[in-house]
Amino acid sequence: MKFGRSKLSTLVWTVCLLACSWPGGTASQAGAAQPSTLDSDHDGYPDALELVGTDRGSFADWFASIAQSQYYGMNADWKPETRDCSGLLRYAFFNALEPHDAAWYAKFRYLPQPHTPPVRAYSLPAPLVRYSMFRVAAGDYRPDDVQKGRLVGRTTVQYLIKHSTVFVSRDPAQAQRGDLLMFLRPELASYHSMVYLGGGLVVYHTGASVAEGGQVRLVTLATLMRHPNMAFHPTRSNPNFLGVYRWKILE
Repeated sequence: MKFGRSKLSTLVWTVCLLACSWPGGTASQAGAAQPSTLDSDHDGYPDALELVGTDRGSFADWFASIAQSQYYGMNADWKPETRDCSGLLRYAFFNALEPHDAAWYAKFRYLPQPHTPPVRAYSLPAPLVRYSMFRVAAGDYRPDDVQKGRLVGRTTVQYLIKHSTVFVSRDPAQAQRGDLLMFLRPELASYHSMVYLGGGLVVYHTGASVAEGGQVRLVTLATLMRHPNMAFHPTRSNPNFLGVYRWKILE
């Protein structure tokens, strides 16, 4: 059978369309390219998880707003057994990366309006690690980190300090919105964390259980400086103030 040039062109075009639309017809349709596992700055997080450009400010802004929102009313999906100071950090972290659809907004009694758009690079479940966003072991990122338990979905302030954040300064004046203030509680041999909101404000969970009256508090740095327990004074002269820290995915 012979085809004219126009009919032949039409046939080739039709075959191309079928190949592109048929399941498995092209490499791009057979499956999206897997994110790179490269950890170019050797911080334990693959480059695919690290936010760049305006996404850094967006994450910090939403993270801070979500943490602050829990002062006005704790969301029902923040499980009581995880309500402590590190739990507030993890809850705000995950929700800053969740898809912000109508169901997501419906969870909040009051959400201080962020000034930036949501993170654009990705949402949860995150590339490569899904919900295992927190490191509990040193070393570069390796593809089996989740399987081997080096990246997890829940951990304590101690591990967040050591493996999921970077030290910024012991001067609270250097803190930016979304940064963390970290403290050592010597009487309990434990750590404590607060979220810096900007403008001299911090929000934190007291760490006590629901049965013990644990709550989220919103205070100024000036108020903290008058706290009866000097371990919570955010000043360089306080050896129990470990300093300002920032999430590694922002660095």
